Amino acid sequence: MKNIFFIFSSIICINCSNNESTKKNSNVDYSFDNILGYQDTLFIKSRFADCGEWGGHNELIKIYSFENKMKLTYTTYKIDCGVRDKSGSITQVENSIKNKFLSHDDKSSLMKYINNLMKYKFIRNEFGNSGNTFSIEDSKGQLKLSQYGNNGSLLTNYNDLMKNLGFPNVIVKNN
Repeated sequence: MKNIFFIFSSIICINCSNNESTKKNSNVDYSFDNILGYQDTLFIKSRFADCGEWGGHNELIKIYSFENKMKLTYTTYKIDCGVRDKSGSITQVENSIKNKFLSHDDKSSLMKYINNLMKYKFIRNEFGNSGNTFSIEDSKGQLKLSQYGNNGSLLTNYNDLMKNLGFPNVIVKNN
């Protein structure tokens, strides 16, 4: 009888200690503010297949610390599929630049975009000569994530981010 009491008491103690460790682990503080290190910059780069296998226009989101706040600079480029540089690449001409300080909702949207892009890495890679490219990297080389393809979820994820940040959706024009 003493053995049964001892075993029963041990099981209760183990269960209680497991519940405590689970509670401690679930209180992790996820914040977009934690992604940038000292004097670090986050780049969200996109290249669209407006010109098929030759590529297309680029867009760049640059996030950095400015006066103790997170600031975003969004740059779009325009292209003419028939105009190339000496190396044969499509010439990118800066089209517009927009700046804004990030709100809490903006930061949440950026976290969602990055999380989704990471999830898409588990989708089977597409093979082809034409597709959109989405990448995230920091200036210190500690973060690098890239995804290529024509999967509609990639463009939808990017357009959701654009909408939430107050920027226009991207429409890929195949010329």
